[in-house]
Amino acid sequence: MKLLVLVLFALQFGPRVPLTPAETLLEPAVLRAIREQAPGPGGSPAVAGTLSDSEIALTCQVNQCEIAGRAIRKLSALVTAKTLPQPARAIRVTTSRDDASIRRTVAVLHVAEGPNRAPAIFRSLWSAPAIGDEVAELFGRHFMPNIAVGPYEPGTQLDYESYGIPTTTVFGSTTQSSDETANVVAATAYFLATLPNAGAEALLSHLTVGAHARLAEDGRKAVAQMGPQQRASADVLIMFGQAIEREQRRMRDFERYMPQPVDPMLRSRIADMEKGITPLWTSMGITSSPYVPPAQRIRGRGGEDLRVPSRAGTGPIQPVEPPTAFLKFDDPALILYELGNFIDGKRSVSDIRDAVSAEFGPLPIPSVTDYFDRLASSGAISIK
Repeated sequence: MKLLVLVLFALQFGPRVPLTPAETLLEPAVLRAIREQAPGPGGSPAVAGTLSDSEIALTCQVNQCEIAGRAIRKLSALVTAKTLPQPARAIRVTTSRDDASIRRTVAVLHVAEGPNRAPAIFRSLWSAPAIGDEVAELFGRHFMPNIAVGPYEPGTQLDYESYGIPTTTVFGSTTQSSDETANVVAATAYFLATLPNAGAEALLSHLTVGAHARLAEDGRKAVAQMGPQQRASADVLIMFGQAIEREQRRMRDFERYMPQPVDPMLRSRIADMEKGITPLWTSMGITSSPYVPPAQRIRGRGGEDLRVPSRAGTGPIQPVEPPTAFLKFDDPALILYELGNFIDGKRSVSDIRDAVSAEFGPLPIPSVTDYFDRLASSGAISIK
């Protein structure tokens, strides 16, 4: 009896093993269950949710769905056995996109695979920054500590960003660690499918920490662009200012998973988080001017285009021939894609030029203006 009391005392008051970051989102027992669960037999490529109009899409290329399939079969077996509670949102593997799925989809995890590359996580585009990036990175480093994490890389992703639906890409090797990659996909999808959940508060803190880490990457890029004399050009200021706004939009992405109307206290917390990363603007030493959100900045420099483009319809904008100046970039088609994704009826042509320049490199405003004029002539957009 005395021994039992000592054991209980040690458990209650003794030193505790610290949790990993991933274990602050999903309980250690849940992550262990996902790791140890063997994929069940084939069947319906989905886990049902309690909500009828909300789902997390696991997209993959036809004949390249081994890892996504393993992830969904793991979750299906765990939910069927009641080891894991049924999620609020359905989790579905799909190789295509249609109007019905677009209306239901909250976020996309694109699962790519191949034999000749190590596992990696690629973040969403700047036009649709996602909390899924943060979640996938946390679970990625939990199951695969050496997994690479980097900015968006175009590949076999389906076009969801045109509809404002963010896509995080998980790449898995078919010759190594495919089961561990499936664990990353399963944990990320399950967490997003169950929000709001017990890890939601921790995710808010992780988003702030992650924002500083990603902005540190952008800061190093800014320092390199300034050169030895550390003189900030307009393009450096645009890049870092847009990077701050990208992280602020990522924080606001959290609200899409919350019941409507969003709780005022949560909205206030997110607003404080957004404000909390803005001091990096001056602490970097690249400028002494206070940070001003892009939407509130006073424009009017010579050569700017303050006209505001709007979409003629919904969904993807059919691009036209890129300007010659765009051909110096590695992927001009991706630049055209992002120019279209940033059209929201609020941003001016110059605002959109700044956003895409920050992501890929400086674009000449005359070329962007010419491109939008030709888009308008094609009927894809209107400009006022």
